[in-house]
Amino acid sequence: MATYAIGDVQGCYYSLQDLIKKIPFDSTKDKLWFVGDIVNRGKFSLETLSWCYENQKNIKIVLGNHDLHFLAISFNQRSPNKTDTLNSLLKSKDKNKLAEWVLTWPLIFTNDKAILVHAGIHPCWSVADAYNISNDTCLHMQSNPESFFKKMYGNNPNIWNDKVSSEEKMRFSINALTRMRCLNKDQSLDFKYNGSLNDLPTHLKPWFSFKSSFKRDKRIISGHWSAIELHHHSLGVSIDSACIWGKKLTALCIEDNKTFSVEINKKDLN
Repeated sequence: MATYAIGDVQGCYYSLQDLIKKIPFDSTKDKLWFVGDIVNRGKFSLETLSWCYENQKNIKIVLGNHDLHFLAISFNQRSPNKTDTLNSLLKSKDKNKLAEWVLTWPLIFTNDKAILVHAGIHPCWSVADAYNISNDTCLHMQSNPESFFKKMYGNNPNIWNDKVSSEEKMRFSINALTRMRCLNKDQSLDFKYNGSLNDLPTHLKPWFSFKSSFKRDKRIISGHWSAIELHHHSLGVSIDSACIWGKKLTALCIEDNKTFSVEINKKDLN
């Protein structure tokens, strides 16, 4: 049995099918992990999400910021942005069924070998803390989606504080787990920089470059940061290889660390 983690698909349905054909994937025993952002930006969000739904027995998916955005729209707490490409999904007869399924996805998934998360794990948390906080956040989201998504958006607080309200803790958790790329020197979240590591401003460091007082004994597999593409670091690997930006879609085999990539399928090009 093998497990393949796949980077941000973002509606690139045909590229996903090309990648699945390339990896030695056996649907009778193998698993696919997705780092989130299944939908939006690409032309085929409906097809991509529907395929995942139909094959969910083989799949684990963590929530990305675009998946959360789809949910916020579905539960009438957000309007689509001009850059969204969710129209066919939002008009589909299966929208409610698919939204209810996406609502069940976790923010973190872990087994004995690795941790799957969309953006990363903040250095202020142990893995156990991050998992428990993410689980509490998801339970609140699932119990009252309308209230949750109404309050989810915002950049504050940008640093973890045990003394703030539960609402503020959940907002920080969402931002850290699904939007984080860089941190300021005081470990506060930066929401502006999304470029390469070579052009990183001197006052910022990648989240994975911070030393944590907590043990990191499993690889952290994340996506979200397309500008750094496939990037191995001391805590794990980032596997968003910028498919939606005309580059590649990548899969990583958890067991042997082999990677498989395909160029974006021309059908997925906007």
